[in-house]
Amino acid sequence: MTRSLATLGLVVVLGCDGVDAGASSSTDAGAAVATPGTVLLLVSVNPEPLCGTVGVTQVQLLAHRTGCGTESGEPCMLEDSPRTDGDTFTCPNTEPSILLGIELDRAGRYQVQIVTEFTTGDTRARCATLSGDPEITLTDEEVDAGSVRMLDAGDVACP
Repeated sequence: MTRSLATLGLVVVLGCDGVDAGASSSTDAGAAVATPGTVLLLVSVNPEPLCGTVGVTQVQLLAHRTGCGTESGEPCMLEDSPRTDGDTFTCPNTEPSILLGIELDRAGRYQVQIVTEFTTGDTRARCATLSGDPEITLTDEEVDAGSVRMLDAGDVACP
């Protein structure tokens, strides 16, 4: 399930160092809030280098479920199309920073990609990370609680 950040009416307060001041809890004043039963992943991106590449038309946040959560003893069954679409912006774009979000409603391991699309139909994906790791693990407790996590938009190749 995905919804635009504008649709969710989110307010995110970023600290001086660019880290979400309320990412650890969805109940902090001024923090982004996820719907209970989902985890909201946020990535702040600078559109200039992405849109500054010749032929780029848009940038989108995607999540691919790569594995099941480690907590349940249930057999791991991945669906045929484990991709979830998140927020998108078009190029050119002169904003200094854009906050992209994606809501996920299942625990498991994910790869969150910042995908640039070109006029030729080609795409280029770079992985968002959590503490430098491109594999993001979401627990059942985080999903149930409606957690919010801030990811890094580093220039990391996706495995």
